[in-house]
Amino acid sequence: MPNRQPNFVSSRHYVELAEQFIDIGFWNADIRGGEIRGTDGFSRLTGLPRGEAINFQRWISLLHPDDRENFRALFSIATMGESVSREVRLVQRNHPPRWVRIAAEHSAVNGRLVGLIQGLSSDREARAAVYRERARLTTFLDMTREIFWSMDLAGTIIDRRGWQAITGQDPDEAENVGWETVIHPDDRDRVLEKWSICLREEVAFESYHRLRYADGMYKRVLARCMPVRQENGAIIEWLGGIQEIWRVECAEPRLDHIAALKPQQLRAARAMLGWSADRLAHEAGVSPATIRRYETTDEHMKEVTVSAILAVLNRHGIVMSYSSGSIGVTLAIENEPQA
Repeated sequence: MPNRQPNFVSSRHYVELAEQFIDIGFWNADIRGGEIRGTDGFSRLTGLPRGEAINFQRWISLLHPDDRENFRALFSIATMGESVSREVRLVQRNHPPRWVRIAAEHSAVNGRLVGLIQGLSSDREARAAVYRERARLTTFLDMTREIFWSMDLAGTIIDRRGWQAITGQDPDEAENVGWETVIHPDDRDRVLEKWSICLREEVAFESYHRLRYADGMYKRVLARCMPVRQENGAIIEWLGGIQEIWRVECAEPRLDHIAALKPQQLRAARAMLGWSADRLAHEAGVSPATIRRYETTDEHMKEVTVSAILAVLNRHGIVMSYSSGSIGVTLAIENEPQA
């Protein structure tokens, strides 16, 4: 039977290797005498002289005053046989406070407390960077009022911001293919076919189509989606957004057009929307009598009243057109632009 080679690698080698590549150190403490000794990594993190034994009070003095009671609790719990860890701040001269994790447990072998100390600066900086990017994205979405969503490789939507507020669909209703139902029936097949090609060929998606809003009206949007890739080109997830094109196309009217609003335009606009005079008055915040009087007598209305009426009509896709010697009323174009 062949002789087995003895294992000459001691635990010290493993400790030194860990401390070389990880911001970590190890320590042990005599519960009765209070003497604490640590490895080179412990000295590097605490700023104490290498190999120097310290006592409990010396270690406490290195901590931020607000964290000292938390540190005392760690030792008390560990002496009762529980494994425990705490995040505290080290305060070193001429340096900002540094977050570390201190862990401890009671050793049944020699009755000492054994533990580790781990630097958390890189971890906290990474979390802060993630939070900062998330906050930037949230602020951008709030500013642009766009819908944002992300999808994993299994096809599950894992984040859908702004969708319910605009479409009225809650997450359960939009789950799986539920979101397809709010696309205008005349646009749906084209959009889904393009989306299928996008997934199959792993290319960017872009589509102009009509989306049903919570008020039941269809409004024109621009939907985009792109794959997020690793350095090797493999897709991690898909990110998408929906821009409300109708808001741009139905921008607020210019003041020089306000005086040109005619009774026939107002009647035509209501007919296109299927609104009564009462509905228009309610939406614009004016009296029904004002609407009826203007449509039948061409009575002069205040600019602020006309502006309120036009703003409401524009938000619902009505565009007033003006040219030399003629006026018109149209709905915002709902077909996808031709290449």
